[in-house]
Amino acid sequence: MKFTRLIRPLALLLLFFPGLTYGQQDPISSQYMYNPLTFNPSYAGINDVTNITLNSRFQWGKFAGAPATFSLAANTSVVGGKVGLGLMLLNDAIGFSNNTEMQASFAYKIGNGKKTFSFGLQTGLVIYTKNLQDLNLRVYDDPLFLPGFERATKFNIGAGASYMTDNLFISLSVPKMINSRVNEGIEIVAYERHAYLLGAYLWEIKPGLKLKPSLLLRGVAGAPLSFDVNVSLLINNKVWVGAFTRNLNTYGLMTQFEFLDAYKIGYSFELLNKEFTGSNLFTHEVFLSADLALFSHQSIYQRFF
Repeated sequence: MKFTRLIRPLALLLLFFPGLTYGQQDPISSQYMYNPLTFNPSYAGINDVTNITLNSRFQWGKFAGAPATFSLAANTSVVGGKVGLGLMLLNDAIGFSNNTEMQASFAYKIGNGKKTFSFGLQTGLVIYTKNLQDLNLRVYDDPLFLPGFERATKFNIGAGASYMTDNLFISLSVPKMINSRVNEGIEIVAYERHAYLLGAYLWEIKPGLKLKPSLLLRGVAGAPLSFDVNVSLLINNKVWVGAFTRNLNTYGLMTQFEFLDAYKIGYSFELLNKEFTGSNLFTHEVFLSADLALFSHQSIYQRFF
C-alpha cells in the first residue's frame, strides 16, 4: 500500500531526526478553541462549571500506522470559583511510537465578573514508548532497530495565563517546560519545549447570528512558526459552522451542535494539500463536551470560550 510505504520512514524520522519534526511533537487538534486545557493549565475552572471533554482525532484516513490522538480533559472551579482544578489524559500514536500524557492543573482567578485573569500551573508524566517489532525492515540485524518494546517516563511541568471577557479570549502558555531526551545508545530528543498564543473574538452580527474568528500560534525551536486560523458562525445559538487552515497547507470544515446550553457534539474534516504527499490525506475529528453544575457557585449557561 502506498501509504504504508510512507508511514514507516516518517515514523523513523520522528524518532531519530527530531529537528525535522519539532512542530509536530505536540498533538494537533482542529477544535482547540473548545478544549484549551490540553495546552494551557490556566483554562482550568475559568468558566464556573465542571466540564468534561473527549476528543478523538484520526489523521490521514484508515491506513495502518496513521496518527491517532485521544484526549480526555476535565476541569472545575472550587473555593467559590477562585481556584481551578484540571486533569488531562492524552494518548498520541503514530507508527510504532506511542506517547501517553497524564497532567494535573491548578489555576487561580482574579476578576470582577466581566473580566477574568487566570494563572495556571500543571505537572505530570509523559510516557514515551515504541514497539520495534512492528517494523518491517530490509536489514534485520541493524542494532538500532532490534525487535523489542522500549519505554521512557519523563516528568514535566507547564504554565499558562488567560484573559477572558464576554467576547474576548486570549491565552499564552508553555504546557511542558522541560525538554525531554531519551538515551538508548544514541541520544534522542523526545520532546522540545512548545509555546502557544491563542486569541479569539466574538461578534454579534445580528440576533441569532454570531461570528467568532480565532488564531492559534505554535512556536518551537528549530521549526518555523505554525499557525491555525479559524472562522466560525453560530446560527440561532445552536449550530456552529466554520472553516480553517493550518499553515496554508491544510484546510478543513467543522460543525458543532449545542443543546441545553450544556452539551456539545462536534465534527471536523481536514484535507492535507497533496503537494506535500502526492495524494490527498484526510483527517477526521470528533468532539464531545458536557458542562455540569456540581457546586453551589456553579451554573449552566451558554458560553462561547
